[in-house]
Amino acid sequence: MHKLLLLGVTLALTSLAPPTYKTYYNQRFGYRIDYPADLRPQPEAGNGDGRRFVSADGQTVLSAYAGYNVLDEGLAADRRIARQSWQKKHATITLDQLTRTGYVLSGQLQGTIFYEKTVLKNNTLTTFLWEYPATRKAAMDAVIQHTVQTLQPSVAGDD
Repeated sequence: MHKLLLLGVTLALTSLAPPTYKTYYNQRFGYRIDYPADLRPQPEAGNGDGRRFVSADGQTVLSAYAGYNVLDEGLAADRRIARQSWQKKHATITLDQLTRTGYVLSGQLQGTIFYEKTVLKNNTLTTFLWEYPATRKAAMDAVIQHTVQTLQPSVAGDD
């Protein structure tokens, strides 16, 4: 009986353990971001701007990419375009925040939560986008916070 109880406690604690992380470094734009080690890296995009990381069940996805700020109209314009893209998909936006260095958009689309953060540095936009089932929100909050804290935006354009 005690062994069974100990096994149950061990399994419960294991499921509460924080994930381990790996770091993705993008050669073309020079940004880096941590991602949970249990996500499967997909092939890098053909143009070398980033890649996706997908859970075993395919329901949780992290996309990381960068691109030059060709519009050069400021962060407010970039944020407006991103927001309009979500609205065209009929997403409900619950967070729309312009920051000193970028913007954050978050909300839901058909039971899936999205969290998109973009940082502007050296005229380059570095973005990561999480998409995951709303039922995983509690577990994903800490993962997203880790991603926010470990993103090192593009160094493209640095001398």
